[in-house]
Amino acid sequence: MKNIFLVLSMSAAAVSFATQAAENCNGFSDADMNCFENGTTANADTVNANFKTLLDKVNTLQAQVNAASPAQGSGTGYTTYVRWGRKSCPGDAALVYKGYVAGGHHTQPGGSSKNLCLTDTPTFDNENVNDANHDRALIYGTEYQTGGGGIASLESLEQHDAPCAVCLKSQASVTLMVPGTLQCPENWNLEYQGYLMGEHHTHPHNNDVICVDKNPETIKDASTSPVDSNGNLWYPVEAECGSLPCPPYVQNRELSCVVCSR
Repeated sequence: MKNIFLVLSMSAAAVSFATQAAENCNGFSDADMNCFENGTTANADTVNANFKTLLDKVNTLQAQVNAASPAQGSGTGYTTYVRWGRKSCPGDAALVYKGYVAGGHHTQPGGSSKNLCLTDTPTFDNENVNDANHDRALIYGTEYQTGGGGIASLESLEQHDAPCAVCLKSQASVTLMVPGTLQCPENWNLEYQGYLMGEHHTHPHNNDVICVDKNPETIKDASTSPVDSNGNLWYPVEAECGSLPCPPYVQNRELSCVVCSR
């Protein structure tokens, strides 16, 4: 794109100079000076007309390039984000890798304080690690705790393990998770809608609240009986009125979220 602008700028400058030179021919008679076009003698009016036609074409091309350029703030690079609760990416976003959601144990105050998307194809530094239990920083898989949680469509996910996908979005430079709404801000593009989920408020482990896709999947077939291993747990987030204004929020209502790009 930069090369196009450079060529256009140089062409416009050259045409402007040549047009000025041709116009100067008007001050001379044919006996004093000839103006040339394609190696043949021509008068100044013809040369000027030809240069004006060329300049008009350059200006038209410049306008087309400007129109094709992305609008300010629309994003021209790449950005990545995690689609929590799904194994694939939405729309035109490309899958970087899929995996398993992991975090700290809900009964332990230490460990990871953030949800991680662990790849489902791990590799290990076998020369320097071993399988002895050193009982230090521990990480666990993540279970949905959605039974009786107020979201009817998620009831069947109770105790199932959660997947994740890391997605690459082109023609964007930033992603944004907006809690409390299903709508993206003006001039932002929708990636996915979801529900806010986090750790139970009575558990000693504190984890970040994330946006889980509103149509989540499970690692194994959801029709099979889940293994209730607990570990890192996801509960739907509810609004508590008081310091949180109601309205616009509603007491005990589960909160939505949206992930947007730009």
